[in-house]
Amino acid sequence: MSDHATPPHLSDHGEHAPDESQTVPAARALFGWTTKPWIGKVIFWGLLVVSILLIAIEPVLEMLAPEGEHFRHPYFSIDGTLGFNAFWGFGAFALVVLAGWPLGRLMRRSEDYYEDEQEPAGTEPHP
Repeated sequence: MSDHATPPHLSDHGEHAPDESQTVPAARALFGWTTKPWIGKVIFWGLLVVSILLIAIEPVLEMLAPEGEHFRHPYFSIDGTLGFNAFWGFGAFALVVLAGWPLGRLMRRSEDYYEDEQEPAGTEPHP
């Protein structure tokens, strides 16, 4: 065996390759596309295009609304602006994701939490 051999659980790019021996054929048929390395970029760009199209359709829907009615029903003046809901949703999502980072650091246990050298595993501590 050469020094540059790839371990069996890693792909050529150093990523974990799925273990096909434990995969049900129906699951492979339904979700096999998620293992492709390019699927993340396709989903990102697809969602970006759909978001831009939905924002671009807002003025058209407002023009098509009957006389005296509005497509949007704003409560404040800012929530009637073009793309407000899209930007508000993205901002809320980003806030939740970014708030999870310090919360995770705060609640995370140390790596040696379960490795107590003083007492063997399976014994009750005595006062």
